[in-house]
Amino acid sequence: LKLSDTIRYHMRDTNAAKDLLYRRLRCLANYEKANKELDLARARNKDVAQAENRQQDACTTFEEMSKTAKAELKLQKERRVAHFQKSLAEMAELEVKHAKAHAQMLRQTIQAIKAEN
Repeated sequence: LKLSDTIRYHMRDTNAAKDLLYRRLRCLANYEKANKELDLARARNKDVAQAENRQQDACTTFEEMSKTAKAELKLQKERRVAHFQKSLAEMAELEVKHAKAHAQMLRQTIQAIKAEN
């Protein structure tokens, strides 16, 4: 792949990571809302068990989402670094190959000019 293709691929991959973090942020907001509802339920002493269950579910969802996001972001970083290293190495090898071919062409041209003189 060309370096530009690598960059485009990882740009889309980064957008997917942003979406993942947004979903995690929404889970955090739901968790905070459940905490507020639990505080209100305790203050009113009404539906405390339901509020505790909702709060516990929101907490579990948030923690699972956080764990998943952390693992996926770490994996994405490792893949991105490896992919860029590979692409840059391939590009450098190609540049060296082209430079050698160009140098050879210049040598042949110089030899041809010397042969004419």
